[in-house]
Amino acid sequence: MFEDVEFSVPGAILRGRLYLPDDVEGPHPVVIAHSGIGSVAEGTRALAPIFTAMGLGVLFYDHRGFGLSDGETRQLVDPWQFGRDLRHVITHLSLRTDIDESRIALWGVSLGGLVSLFAASTDRRISAICSIVPPVSGWSARKLFPPEQLRHVDDAIYADRAAQLQGMPPKMLITSGERTPGGPPVMFTDQAGIDFVGRHYNHIPSFRNELAIGSLDHLFEIEAPAYAERLNAPLLLVLASDDTVAPASDAREMFERVASRDKELIEYPGQHYGILVDGYEAIVKRTAGWLCSRLGLA
Repeated sequence: MFEDVEFSVPGAILRGRLYLPDDVEGPHPVVIAHSGIGSVAEGTRALAPIFTAMGLGVLFYDHRGFGLSDGETRQLVDPWQFGRDLRHVITHLSLRTDIDESRIALWGVSLGGLVSLFAASTDRRISAICSIVPPVSGWSARKLFPPEQLRHVDDAIYADRAAQLQGMPPKMLITSGERTPGGPPVMFTDQAGIDFVGRHYNHIPSFRNELAIGSLDHLFEIEAPAYAERLNAPLLLVLASDDTVAPASDAREMFERVASRDKELIEYPGQHYGILVDGYEAIVKRTAGWLCSRLGLA
């Protein structure tokens, strides 16, 4: 069974869908799940039966400015703001009589994994966390651009800031696709990423394959390893061994510094989206099973 839900947070209304196991008496343990950059909750709802079949409730909701949620600027990624919003959502869930507030877990892929790491490092109410191929370092992300291209990116970010102060709309870039001469800038051009987005999101009405260019500015700010010593909840970190989109070396280094005594690292061979194109469901099942074991269901 499911319920469409709304959460009032400072400056926005977040909208999503909460699934609870059928024929199981509550209060229920629940997993808050988020996918990658630019994704929307409507594209991840199909995963719900994997969680509920194991006795877990699962919540999918859109970050502010995306999908069905309110918030301006639209399509603007701000990982730290998303993490603060997530903490408000945890408060909303903890007040429900059908949710076990002592068993709230986080599950996230890519950007969702990063936001989950931040929230889990700053909120002791989180019982367990699974983070899959998270980008953890903004400094490392800057190094993915050749120096000349990075200068153009920075120039575009600063120009966009100035233009918005003069009343112009935010400049947009394509999230995933092929670059064309004279066309808009594109963030991800790898074929596996294009295939993943095409399979899971392009048919979703609330999905837009674009980001405000200021998203890059916010992504460049992040340094999740600074919070590693504050992360005490059980952690499962899943990496793609050859990941260059969210460099696996950064996440490995963070993992070593995580304070939790219950932490596990799993690596799959391949690239960032590559391990998800054909292995997505298997990874979801494996990670949901791990969360069950930490939430007293296995």
